[in-house]
Amino acid sequence: MVKGIGVSKVVSIWVVCIGCVLPCVVQGALLTIPEIQYTESADGASPYNGQVVDCAGGIVVFKREAKRPRLVLHDPNATDGWGGIQIKGWASDAFDDVNLGDWVEIEQAFVEEARGVTFLQYWDENPDGSQPVLNVVSTGHDLPRPLHVDIREIRAPEYMPSEDAWIATVDSAERFESMIVQVRDVVVLERDLGKALDNYDLQSFHEPDDPNAHCWGADYFNQDREDEDLYLPAIEVGQRFRAVTGVLEQYTNLGNGYDYYQLLTLSEDGVVGLCSADLDQDGDVDLEDYSLFVEQLLVGASSSESEPCLAADLNCDGIVDATDLDLFNAAWREADVNGDGIVNGHDLD
Repeated sequence: MVKGIGVSKVVSIWVVCIGCVLPCVVQGALLTIPEIQYTESADGASPYNGQVVDCAGGIVVFKREAKRPRLVLHDPNATDGWGGIQIKGWASDAFDDVNLGDWVEIEQAFVEEARGVTFLQYWDENPDGSQPVLNVVSTGHDLPRPLHVDIREIRAPEYMPSEDAWIATVDSAERFESMIVQVRDVVVLERDLGKALDNYDLQSFHEPDDPNAHCWGADYFNQDREDEDLYLPAIEVGQRFRAVTGVLEQYTNLGNGYDYYQLLTLSEDGVVGLCSADLDQDGDVDLEDYSLFVEQLLVGASSSESEPCLAADLNCDGIVDATDLDLFNAAWREADVNGDGIVNGHDLD
């Protein structure tokens, strides 16, 4: 068989409910995503690699339109890892009948490791002659919240001069493969990294001297990125973010000197800049920011050649005044989602 040519879709729609009711799974009949993904192998490969399995699936949290489209599934019962997996289609219209929030299962799916990622292949025929069947079991599920991870758990690769290669040195990242994860309070240190020169380095700005407190990101999955651009407009060296959210994927091609994990943003909403009221740019808005604002307001601070736009001059008109105070208070209130008076990570949960 020639994969990807003459692919015929086998999709059945079983609409059970509209809401968040999980499908009934018969014990032992279908493998869960964590059962397929969990591994203790040093190379991160699934124990089912090369086998045909029936997968109970999960909620569609992302659908990538492409010549070879993908679905990213999340098992909401997996709260601490191993809960994401990707289905790769071999025809551009393979997932036309699938939407975000659908619960999808796939029967007779071939499990294949490709460049470090575990895929369930949705093509016309498996190596053993069987055919995969994709079922939309139910619709209307709420999309799970991203999993907030310590940036060290998905840290960037290390350059090994002796091998002239960038190598992943962290085992903890594997359990987050294909899951929607989030890192917080980061700054862009560098761009033009990785195999396609489209990766960027995100460093925790609270721990700038910790060599492990950084990870690689990329925007090639991002549906809001212009095709001719490698990055979203916000991805500039020195730019700080409250949060960056995306799918964690591994890329392994040791023949070309690469083995790394990358956080793939999915939309512009996945890149959250600092609140404009965060005057000291430390990732939160609190009394220190208010004190800084009052200080510049009371002294009648104005712009200069060396500092054309002061921190408290939110409309950048050259002077800190009552207009900036209105903007400061409005930005604070909007970002303080939980209403506790402080803008911090809790407002992102």
